[in-house]
Amino acid sequence: MMASNMSENKLLNLLTDMNHYHKAYAAYCSKTTKWQELQKWTESAEFESIVVANLSKNLSAMDQQIRVLGIGSGEGILEIYQLQKLATKFPKISASVVEPSELITKYKDTVGRNPVADNITFEWHKQTFDEYLACNDKKYHFISVVHAVHSLGDPDVFIKKMYMLLEPGGILLLTLVTDHTGVGSIPLHQSELKDDKTTNNYVNSSQVKATLEKLQIEYTQSIYKETTDITDFMTNDDSEEGELLLDFLTGVINFKKSAPDDVRDRVMRHFQQVSRIEKTDDGDEKMSYKHTSDIDILFVTRGDKAK
Repeated sequence: MMASNMSENKLLNLLTDMNHYHKAYAAYCSKTTKWQELQKWTESAEFESIVVANLSKNLSAMDQQIRVLGIGSGEGILEIYQLQKLATKFPKISASVVEPSELITKYKDTVGRNPVADNITFEWHKQTFDEYLACNDKKYHFISVVHAVHSLGDPDVFIKKMYMLLEPGGILLLTLVTDHTGVGSIPLHQSELKDDKTTNNYVNSSQVKATLEKLQIEYTQSIYKETTDITDFMTNDDSEEGELLLDFLTGVINFKKSAPDDVRDRVMRHFQQVSRIEKTDDGDEKMSYKHTSDIDILFVTRGDKAK
């Protein structure tokens, strides 16, 4: 009977419905500390030394106008901080933004209301990465892929493409979930449940690092911590926002309604076991999902310094 239940329920990949994906992503953004932590990291000495100082050193013999590419930029939550940091060092920056969803409009509106810096010009491309590549042959000094790696497909393919877009001495920044925390640890993603036609097979940092090593591309690595407030879907069965957050974390459309009972129970038990109760500033209780804690930030520098 249980096997029949699993066969009758189809766990649909969240990425097959981008409208639903962006609603789920918005729910996640409202509940995670990811962006605050990444902002702090971007403003830290580590970002300064790994990205800003190295770019400055690598490009010292070149015109100091740099080209920056954001892939899957969303509404630019983190890229704005990256650009602000770069703008303190480089006199001119040309920033290309590639984002296929309507989130790009929010990014443009934010920049329109409050310009990032006087020395930055923007190009906006509402299209997928592959669509962008089909009609553009520019090379870039800095490429940032903050939350889009899982939607780019085969790591062997997209790493080669992004590496070839770098100028000599240019830097590629990737943020990815690890395979032992976050979506990589949710029981739904155990091997016996993976099915490319039904479930969302997230690309994790181990897969990308394996690709880089196979291609003999050197990289450096940093790790940051985040937590996510999952109170809505753990304590409120009627929370639409909570269900969207659950969809994002599992990578499945309407997970709560469509998952077989055994899978749903196992996933919810996982959240219960790895979360902890915390007090909010208002004295209320919330459940913090600590297992979203490890995110790898990978840096790739292309070849020799520019001559």
